This record gives sequence, structure tokens and C-alpha cells, in this order.
Amino acid sequence: MAGYTYELEAVLNRADPLARVFESAGYRFFLVGGVVRDYFLKRFDVGQDLDATTDARPDAIRALVSELADDVWSQGERFGTIGCIVAGHSYEVTTHRAESYVPDSRKPTVVFGDDVVDDLARRDFTVNAMAIDMADRSLVDPFGGEADLEAGVLRTPLEPEASLSEDPLRMLRAARFCASCALSPAPDLVAAMTAERDRLEIVSVERIRDELQKLLLLDDPAAGLGLIDATGVGRRVPVVGGCDGWESAARRLRTLPTDPAMRWAGLLSALQVVRPDLRLLKFSRDLDRAVMWLLREAPELSTADLAALEDRRLRELAGGCPAGRTVEDLLTFVAGLRAGDGLSADDVDQMAARLAGLRGREPDWDDPAPFFSGLEVAEMLGIEPGPELGRAMNWLAGLRVAEGPLDADTAAARLQDWWAQRTRE
Repeated sequence: MAGYTYELEAVLNRADPLARVFESAGYRFFLVGGVVRDYFLKRFDVGQDLDATTDARPDAIRALVSELADDVWSQGERFGTIGCIVAGHSYEVTTHRAESYVPDSRKPTVVFGDDVVDDLARRDFTVNAMAIDMADRSLVDPFGGEADLEAGVLRTPLEPEASLSEDPLRMLRAARFCASCALSPAPDLVAAMTAERDRLEIVSVERIRDELQKLLLLDDPAAGLGLIDATGVGRRVPVVGGCDGWESAARRLRTLPTDPAMRWAGLLSALQVVRPDLRLLKFSRDLDRAVMWLLREAPELSTADLAALEDRRLRELAGGCPAGRTVEDLLTFVAGLRAGDGLSADDVDQMAARLAGLRGREPDWDDPAPFFSGLEVAEMLGIEPGPELGRAMNWLAGLRVAEGPLDADTAAARLQDWWAQRTRE
């Protein structure tokens, strides 16, 4: 492969010992996927994980990589893939294959093959259907992936209807590659996505969620969201299936940090999804809670004059933060939404300065310490542990939110006043 860069040469040299093991056993060994595509896009990551394909069968792959590998895993063996770590780098080596989805099935039927061209024909797009033959480091590009990258076009090696029908997730992958590689979908790909969009329903929720999240976390997912909107593919995505306006959502996403919770919440708020049931997307518990928290609190703050919010309200917001999140995260999200909508966020900066001051005065801001223990409160009020003690502790917690830290004598006096009034009622 003439004229390759120093960075690609470093990657090839790194993979060479593994390739030699296969070649000495009489097998072919090809690097495929992102490393080839990214070379033509002038994106270089010498330490990236590598994908390879070979005519060796999975049992032979496992035996061969074991000669060099520090670790081997075979969870994907029934699909022809063996993973390994060699000299600190990760590889996935897969037998040449052809796979297709039968109607209404979520899982591919795999047939192993001996020809790298047949293997490349089953890949999603021509820009990913290129390989480097490690025997002589030549480029294998039977479907014109290099020319398509040069022209800025996204096409499928096979007829697009057949390709998308075999793995409908490729519709969301098309959106991601359009956005991440600055490609425009070929007209027949757009038509096929529109025609085959109902096939997305056979794909597992987890795969849909993970692929869509990769798109959402791009610096600018606008091109991909526009393609999803134009083809109606978004209508087959759980939770947001009844919504339009994906392209307009990009304005908000571009101005939000690449934080999964913020990007998902930004999408859902832009699409005006009412009370989303995130269980349908099988989010982790932490992500679910963070997204719902942002969606719950942001509408008020997005339209409020934040400089006018009372300290009490800020303490309430701090108390409502899910684990690992802060009020500052919420303000960052609000600022991003406003920027995406072309609105001012000057008061967000003022609020951030106020928060810094409050944190300096209240060291336990994120986890306020109770004024007293339960036993101390029970002794002060002359009551036994039970519902009344619980109410007293809750009242003290509310006092801490309303007025901030108080000295022990003041807090005790306020508690006694509350209790005396309560017993008179």
C-alpha cells in the first residue's frame, strides 16, 4: 500500500507479528474497518483497537492468537470472532463471513467463507468495506470505498434494500457515518432507508440505544439527525417514535457537553417528549435518573431569571441531585439549551458565581449534615423513636434547606418552638 503515513505504518508494524503467525500457518490476514477508513480521512490513532478478518476458522484463530496473546476471549466465537490482547493492544479477529437477518429475527445467520471480497461485500458501507492485506500491505477496495470518501458519498456495497434488510441497524449507522465523516447519503440509500424503516423493529433495543448514543455524542450530529428525520427512521426508535423534528434538535445538542445524560435529555426536550419511559431504552439506573432529573428541573430554570432565585431554592436543587451530579451540571445543561435556542445565558454565569460563594460558606453544601442525631432530638423533645421523631427530623432537614447552617443553640431553640406549637395544635 504505497504512500501510507507514518502513523499507519506504526499501526501495521504493531499488527505485523500477529499477521505473521497466521501467514506462517497458511492463512490470509487483513486489517479492516476503522483503521483503513480513518487513514483516508487523515484521522490517526496509533493506539486504536484493531479489527481483522481471515480465512482461518474460529477454532484456528483462537489457537493462533494464543501464541502471542496476554488474554483471549471468545464470547463472539459463534459469529466467528475471537478477541485478544497482544502487547497491550486489543484485536478482534473474525473469520471471513456472510451474514443475513431472516424476517422477524434479531440475530444474524452466519456462514463462514474463504474470500475477503465476499466478506467485504457483507459490510455496511463501502467506506468500511476496505481492507489492508498484511501479506504485502496492499489495499483491497473492491467496492470503491476510497473514491466514495473522496467524493463524500455514503453507499452500500450491495443493493441498499438488501443491505438494510439484512441488518436494519445500518439505518442508524448511516446517520452516524454521515455526521462523523462528513458524507452525504446516496439517493438510493435514502430511498431504501425510507422503505425499510419498519425493519428497525426487529433490532434489539440495546443495539438501537447504543448506536443512537454514538450519534448523539458526536460534536455535531446534525447531518445524522437530519437523515433520521427525512427518512422517518426516528419514528421506529423506542420512546421518541412518535416525534418529528430530529434535525432541529441538533441546534441544542451542538451546544451541550458530550455527556450522555445531557445529550439524551437535550434530544428528548427538543422533541418535546412528554413523560418519557426510559425503561423502554433499558438505560442504566444512573443514566435514567440523570436524564429524568435534567428533564424535570431544566424547564423552570431555562425560563427563570436565575439571578433572582433564592438561596433556599438552590439548596433544594442541590438536595435533589442524583448521585454523582451537582447543581453546576444542571446549570451547564440549561446554558447549553439556551445557547442552542439562541437565548442569553448571562444569568447562568452569575448563578455559578453565587454557587461558588455558597459552597465557600457552606462546606457541606452537597451533603448537608443534620443539626442533631435522632437520639439527640428524641432527648430534647422527650419522645421515643417513632413517627413523631421522624417528623421532627424532617422538619429540621427543611430548616437546613431554608436557612442554611445554624449554630446548635439556634437550631435547638427553633426546634423547641416548632415542637411547642405542634403540641398546642
